[in-house]
Amino acid sequence: MIKKILIPIILILFLQEYTFATDKNYIGLMTIDPEKNAYVHNNFGLEYLNIGQYYAAIEEFKIAICLNPNTQATSIYMNNLGETYFKLQLYPQAQDCFEKALEKYPQNFKYYLNLVSTYQMRGLLDTKLRHLRQNKKTPLDDITIGLILIAKGKYNDGIAMLDNFVMSEPKLFITDGVKYYLKGVIEARKNGQI
Repeated sequence: MIKKILIPIILILFLQEYTFATDKNYIGLMTIDPEKNAYVHNNFGLEYLNIGQYYAAIEEFKIAICLNPNTQATSIYMNNLGETYFKLQLYPQAQDCFEKALEKYPQNFKYYLNLVSTYQMRGLLDTKLRHLRQNKKTPLDDITIGLILIAKGKYNDGIAMLDNFVMSEPKLFITDGVKYYLKGVIEARKNGQI
């Protein structure tokens, strides 16, 4: 009699445990794979960011970075963390994140835009412009210089700098992003919006 009662109970418990394990594996947390788990945590962070839960988003992005610290994907997680800090007006932390994102992957134009926006909010445009002009290391520095000039209202100089970058580096992945941005700035100038 006890066997007849225990067998169905054990089967139910086994099925519940199997279902729970399958659900955990579905969201990527059952397997011990840091890269996949980092991706999952980044996505959780994005969801928290979308609903305005900034501190929860920060923790999720930090976990993603810790799980996957040395790949191109890390730059995405760093940028997301920086954008969250920016929304919280924690500009020094945001700047640090955007700079680290650019160190990991300097071919994403969005990171440059975010970094220059942070410089602007911190009142560092003149200082950074002077520093970059004196210590220019790669053609990619021209992107930051051009964006700083535009942020300072020196549109012709900024457009010329970015256009020069486009002409000198036509095969880089980032060049299309710069072209698209330039097109928008030129259109805004023609329409008197800036």
